[in-house]
Amino acid sequence: MDKDTPKENSNLNVVRAAGRFGNGGAELVQMKAQLPMRTALMEASSIMGCITELTRKAIDRPGDRKVMMQATYYLAGMAKALIDGQLQQLRQARAGEQEP
Repeated sequence: MDKDTPKENSNLNVVRAAGRFGNGGAELVQMKAQLPMRTALMEASSIMGCITELTRKAIDRPGDRKVMMQATYYLAGMAKALIDGQLQQLRQARAGEQEP
């Protein structure tokens, strides 16, 4: 999500918690690759559904928009971590198949 992270002068006012803990370049959420693929993808899909619903509510409720958009940012990071963990697992499996 580094490329998706808003600049400090953006209007979203997203809190970057990793930076507050002295580790600004680190991912806030990381996933272990041992999670079964079906489970990880189902969880990522569920999280994306939450993001969609929060985004709709943020549009309808301008007073709560800032908090809801922060929540969607963190949820998107969680979904990305789930998928990245699966990609890592697939890459490791492919590397193992290619070795003689």
